[in-house]
Amino acid sequence: MPLLTADAVKKALHDLYSYEVSDADAQAIANGAGPIFTLSQHLKTLTVDDVSVPFGYPVIAAEAQRLAKLKR
Repeated sequence: MPLLTADAVKKALHDLYSYEVSDADAQAIANGAGPIFTLSQHLKTLTVDDVSVPFGYPVIAAEAQRLAKLKR
């Protein structure tokens, strides 16, 4: 897992946004960012076929049918 330190978080937030965070908050952000960076590496292995459209026509049509049944 890539290592992101609390100091790096604090510096980035300060330099980019002039935002100050506590040491504890910076550590929490660093701890949460590591797994996100690791998982993001898997995104490049996905193809378009692996991604489903959440509101594509089949989903919308199925939801319309479900709602129509509820109205009866």
